[in-house]
Amino acid sequence: MTSIGDKWEAAKGRPAGFDLLRISLAVAVILWHSVAVCYGVSAEHWFYGGLLKPLVWFIVPAFFALSGLLVAGSLERNSLPAFVTLRVIRIFPALTAEVVISAMLIGPIFTNLALSQYFSDPDFYRYFLNTIGDIHFHLPGVFSDLPVPNMVNSQLWTVPHELECYVAISAAALIGLTRRHRLFLFAVLFVVTALALRDIGGGKPASPAAPPGRMLVLAFLCGVALFLNRTRIVFSHWLLLASLVGFVASVLASNRTGEDLAALFVSYLTVYLGLLNFKVGPVTRLADYSYGIYLYGFPIQQTVAQLLPNYRVWYVNFGISLAVTSIFAISSWHLLESRVMAGKKPILAFVSMLVDRVRYMIATVWSSLFRRPTEASKQPPAPTN
Repeated sequence: MTSIGDKWEAAKGRPAGFDLLRISLAVAVILWHSVAVCYGVSAEHWFYGGLLKPLVWFIVPAFFALSGLLVAGSLERNSLPAFVTLRVIRIFPALTAEVVISAMLIGPIFTNLALSQYFSDPDFYRYFLNTIGDIHFHLPGVFSDLPVPNMVNSQLWTVPHELECYVAISAAALIGLTRRHRLFLFAVLFVVTALALRDIGGGKPASPAAPPGRMLVLAFLCGVALFLNRTRIVFSHWLLLASLVGFVASVLASNRTGEDLAALFVSYLTVYLGLLNFKVGPVTRLADYSYGIYLYGFPIQQTVAQLLPNYRVWYVNFGISLAVTSIFAISSWHLLESRVMAGKKPILAFVSMLVDRVRYMIATVWSSLFRRPTEASKQPPAPTN
């Protein structure tokens, strides 16, 4: 039977389905947020309680499952220090630019405070902590009268969970677990099963709205496990159907056990769809813009809602916001992200040099502290006249 690995190799490690999925999920985030931006959070919550909940809950967990699969490939090709470095230069430059633009451009334009008060407010300075994963959604006096008040960029809520994922896979690599593919798969299955069993009688309520961070991390780890075991797991439309039914049932169960199990199902759904090697022309280039679309989407949607108060209709906000966000995403990729990635070789070489020096220092200190005395050093000193 055809395995996931067979499909991966047939596409030479770059199936167009993943590129199409990345850009589609990024656009879907903007489409989804157009509901709350125009009508308030209560309108968005209506979908969480209905039959459309599985569709809405697929978007962000699929992003994490896809990230797990692709990141595992990066870890397989690189040393752990190089892998961590690549993650840092891929995530933080664009994130930092978005935070600075929000605080220094969007904030001063749309705050209802005097600029002297805006720039002296502690919330202004706290907003820059977003660049290191300490998330703050508010800037002083900004977007205070919108349907989603005082919210500059709600999409940053996933950043800490993304960092948790990278810490988890780095720790697994450090202890050698990612090199033992079956053991990694069994470990992930054990964690998911243990959490599901614990939550059966745990009494803790289910997430009332968006997927919980725990589910995102589990989806990421499942994506990693699927990549590492790609030659053992079949690419089957029956497994796809079973995963679809399992995901819908788990999400509609609206309990914590279902949230745990949903991570398993959404990961296979994502990988199956991504391995469909569509002939879609320039979608690979469009996929490069997906991170920028994800980062800039919500603040631009809020800006559109602020500027056009008489046109707070979801499809108007979606259309205008997507067009403007695309401009920012394209600029972010060509002016910042791609340039940073183009300079990765000297960065990786510098990191490698630092790692070698640290290893040498540790080895030197270790040998000096725990070196056994030689036979010559054990002899008593010769008498002197």
